[in-house]
Amino acid sequence: MTKPVVSFGSKIEFANFGKSSIAYVRKVNTRELSEEFHEDGLLPDDEIMWGLFGADGEALAVADEQYLLLENAEERELVAVQRH
Repeated sequence: MTKPVVSFGSKIEFANFGKSSIAYVRKVNTRELSEEFHEDGLLPDDEIMWGLFGADGEALAVADEQYLLLENAEERELVAVQRH
């Protein structure tokens, strides 16, 4: 039995589809996140950490360990996927 393939024509279509149900996890540089969160001094400077993002790209959380973000996504009732 094969799984159905869901295809989206654009990033906007994906973001709208999964905005309240899908999140993705990826490695991020804390400098990038500090700019996105507009919170200087909250994160260590220029380190690689894991970020949890909504399907629309909104930064939701950051952690040292990927599994912590997967737990966070579950608490938010989001399906988390790995982004490459």
